[in-house]
Amino acid sequence: MAFIQMRQTVVISPYLGYDPDYNEPIYGPDYEEKCRFSEGVKLVRNGRGEEVASVGSFLFDKLPRISISDKFTYTDENDRTITYTPISMSVKRWINGKPILTEVHV
Repeated sequence: MAFIQMRQTVVISPYLGYDPDYNEPIYGPDYEEKCRFSEGVKLVRNGRGEEVASVGSFLFDKLPRISISDKFTYTDENDRTITYTPISMSVKRWINGKPILTEVHV
């Protein structure tokens, strides 16, 4: 059972690498993951330590196989589809060290 109810889904395109001919990212087959998406502007730090404005955050149960280079495509309740790129990721853990939530700011 999830720590928070995950009633939304996001389509994740896993990053595989760069195309050597065109120098563009290559993504693998899409898959769906249960999540909780919260919209809201917040300042977060990216991987280089710079402050960047985040427009929302995804919460995932435990520790899914996602990376900072993946693409997230989310369709909201008004049928608006938006593709996001992650800014930062953090894992929330219990006292015993086991992961309970993964938060991804986009």
